[in-house]
Amino acid sequence: MWQQGIVQRNRGRIATIQPTSFIPIPSDGALFRNQTIYLAQNMEGKLSVDEWKPLIASALINQKKLRRRKITWITILNIPVFGAYVVAWILLPPLFPTTTSCANGRCAIDNPAWNVLVIIGAFLTIGLLIFSVITLRRFKWIADNETATLFGRDQLITSLRRVSEVSPSDDWNVQNKRPHDRVEVHPSPLSDKR
Repeated sequence: MWQQGIVQRNRGRIATIQPTSFIPIPSDGALFRNQTIYLAQNMEGKLSVDEWKPLIASALINQKKLRRRKITWITILNIPVFGAYVVAWILLPPLFPTTTSCANGRCAIDNPAWNVLVIIGAFLTIGLLIFSVITLRRFKWIADNETATLFGRDQLITSLRRVSEVSPSDDWNVQNKRPHDRVEVHPSPLSDKR
């Protein structure tokens, strides 16, 4: 299907604030939901089937084949940080004096470590989100390398250049998401059979 993007239902706490979110379809790739391939509407009829093949293959490898590796990477990244943060909540407060203040029949307990830990928690959350997004880009490079092995580096680069020519507004995104000079080609078993 040719669309600008797809609407996805959010889960968890985010769903209470925003029940759905709009995911735009990149001009140089595809999104996969159920048994449907979604391609960018602005690219309809602009590329040949051969030009689409490496773009769809790269998106498929990135979204489906590398999914488990992405989950493992995020888990490896987050568990130690989260564990250290929990340990800090246990070890730091006893090092600082806990004070109790009462006024108007109400009492409050305070510890300076709690205030610091709340601030650190906010920075850690934002930092981990940014770092995760940045480091997940490497999976696009991995997908491109696997695609280059299957289709050849030249065919992948030709397809990406065609996207930049056909949709100049997406040229910056294509160039930044796909560092062509990092695509490495390994001998393909398929190339011998051609």
